[in-house]
Amino acid sequence: MKLRFNTPAILGGCVILLALLCVLSIGAPIHFDHERNMREKAVKARLMTIRTAEEQYRARHGVYAGSFKELAQSGLLADSLSFIPYTEGIRFSLTATTLPGKSGRKIPVMQCAATYSQYLSGLDKTSIADLTEQANTNGQFPGLKIGDTDSPNDNTGNW
Repeated sequence: MKLRFNTPAILGGCVILLALLCVLSIGAPIHFDHERNMREKAVKARLMTIRTAEEQYRARHGVYAGSFKELAQSGLLADSLSFIPYTEGIRFSLTATTLPGKSGRKIPVMQCAATYSQYLSGLDKTSIADLTEQANTNGQFPGLKIGDTDSPNDNTGNW
């Protein structure tokens, strides 16, 4: 008994497979960008809320709060707002210090941040690594942040 191949059916299957691979190769980056934009919008909103609480804390105490516990105890920020959206219980990093000004006066500064690997967790690891490497190469923070502990910047965001 001779085995017969249906060449048109095999070629048709290959065409469908290649078309599917093309759609997936185009769709994956589009999905990543859509998900990244959605997550970044939520993280930015949370960072702006934290910035408002920090500025109110500074108006009361003359310095920024160095922890979320201080903000919560002051009644300026709910503890739940210290967590990075789309993560499982990971808090933003929060740092506060003072820098010497040109006149010798101490200038309070703060920084609150979330890295790409934190808020993009669960998405394509290669795309996250590429974003992180690109930010590091350009001398930028690999994620989203407000403020800067190296130089006063009026707590602007890096977006």
